Amino acid sequence: MDPSRSESAHQAVPIGPVTLVIRQTESGVTIETRRKDRSTPEVSTETIPYTFDGKESVTRDKAGEPIRSWSHWDGTKLVTETARNVHGTAVTTNYVLTLDSGGKELIIEKALTVQHGYQGQGAKTTGTGKDVFVRARHDR
Repeated sequence: MDPSRSESAHQAVPIGPVTLVIRQTESGVTIETRRKDRSTPEVSTETIPYTFDGKESVTRDKAGEPIRSWSHWDGTKLVTETARNVHGTAVTTNYVLTLDSGGKELIIEKALTVQHGYQGQGAKTTGTGKDVFVRARHDR
C-alpha cells in the first residue's frame, strides 16, 4: 500500500504496512491481506476467495467465524463483497478494484458498513475510502 495516497493509512487509528497478494485462476481470485499492526511485531494474514461467477464462498476468520464472500465484474472493475460478524455485529464490505492501464497500480474504492442498530436514528453506518497499491513484483 502506498501510505501517502491511501486513506486507510490516515484513519483515526493509523494502520501499519499492508500488502496484498492476489492469486488468479480461471474461476476466481484469492486476496491475501497482510497487515502489520504498529503495536505488535506479528503480521496478521487473512485470505478470502472470490469466484468470478458471483457465487458465494465461505471461509473462516481466526476466531472460526464465517466470512461470506462473492464478486462480479463491472466492465474492467472487479467488485468484491464480504459479510461477517465482528464482536456480534454484522459488518459488510464492498470493494471496487481497478488496475491502472500499465498494470502497476491497483486502486481500491472501499465501503464498509456496520449494522449496529442505530440506522433509524441518523447514525452514520458506512465509511468509505480509497487505497492505492503499487505492484512490488510480477511473477510470470
